[in-house]
Amino acid sequence: MSIKDLENAAVLQILLFLHEKGKNKVTDIDVTASTPTIYKALNTLARLELIDEERKPPFTRYIQLTGDGKKIAEKIAEIQAVLKAKKDRQKPQAPT
Repeated sequence: MSIKDLENAAVLQILLFLHEKGKNKVTDIDVTASTPTIYKALNTLARLELIDEERKPPFTRYIQLTGDGKKIAEKIAEIQAVLKAKKDRQKPQAPT
């Protein structure tokens, strides 16, 4: 496994989503990507053992982060917070 594996579209978004929301149905994952892209990202995350899947009959799939998935998602959340803070600092200040 390498950082390159996380460069696929939607992988980082899904890690962040699950970090923030916890266990979720696959159909409830809310990220900016097409359905095929989401499923490809889920396959990548499963292959990397960063998510676990639980199936409930007849067709419901729940996804949650593994221990390693949580560790990686926490780091990504830290990066996102730094980027947000930078963006907030760059906003023009309203006249006082």
